[in-house]
Amino acid sequence: MSSKIEELIQKLGDPNTKTRLDTANELASMGDEALEPVTKLLNHNDYTYRRIAAYILGKMGKPESVEILVEALGDDNADVRKSAAQALNRIGKPSIPLLIRSLGNISKDVRASAVWSLSKMGAMAVEPLLETLHSEVKDIRASGVWALTKLGRPSINPLIKLIIHEEKNTRESAIWGLSKLGAPAVETLAKIWNVRIGKEAIEGESETDSVDLDDLLAGGENAIKQWIKFMLDNKPNAKELIEQME
Repeated sequence: MSSKIEELIQKLGDPNTKTRLDTANELASMGDEALEPVTKLLNHNDYTYRRIAAYILGKMGKPESVEILVEALGDDNADVRKSAAQALNRIGKPSIPLLIRSLGNISKDVRASAVWSLSKMGAMAVEPLLETLHSEVKDIRASGVWALTKLGRPSINPLIKLIIHEEKNTRESAIWGLSKLGAPAVETLAKIWNVRIGKEAIEGESETDSVDLDDLLAGGENAIKQWIKFMLDNKPNAKELIEQME
C-alpha cells in the first residue's frame, strides 16, 4: 500500500463529515490502486469504515467488488447493509446474478437489502427477477415478487404473461405480484381483456364485461387476486388474449 493511500485511509476516520466524504471520493478516483486496501476495510471492526468502504467501492463501480459487497448485505449494521446495497445498485448489471441468489438467503436483512438494490435497477432487472417465480423455494418467489412490484410498471406485462403459465406456483406468484401493483395492473388487464372500467353496469353486460375499479381497489390485494382468477376462469378467450400479447 502506498503512503498516499495509507494517509487517505487514515483520514476516513476524521470527525469532519466533509473531510471523510472528500477522502472517500479521492480514493474512489484512484481506481485499481486503491481497490484492495478499500476492500479490506469491509472487515474493519468499526462499522463507519465498513459503510464508507462500501460507498467507495460503489463509486469505483468495478464488477470484481460485487461478491464482497453482496457478503456485506449480511452485515450486522443496517447502515453498512444499506451502503452495500447502494453500491451494488451503482455497479448495476454485473450485480444482478448474485443479488438474485441472495433472495434465497436465510437472513431477512440480506433478502431485504437485495430486493432494495434490484428494485432500483429498472427494466434490466425484470427478466432475471421473473426467473425467481419459477423457483421451488417460497422465500425466493416471494422476494422476487417483492422486487418486481418495487420496479413498478415495467413488471406489469411480463407478469401478465405468467398468469397462464403451466406451473401453479409461477401463476400464483405472478397473480400476487399484479395484485400488489394495484390500479396500473388492473387497468392493463382490463385493456387486454376488453373490460370496461366503470361504476355502473350497462344493461346486458356480464360480470366479465366491466369492473368497478374503485370497488376492486378498496378490497385490497385479495380482491384483485380473486378478480384475476375469476376472469381467467370465466372470460371467453381470456388466456388466448394474453397469449397474443406482444
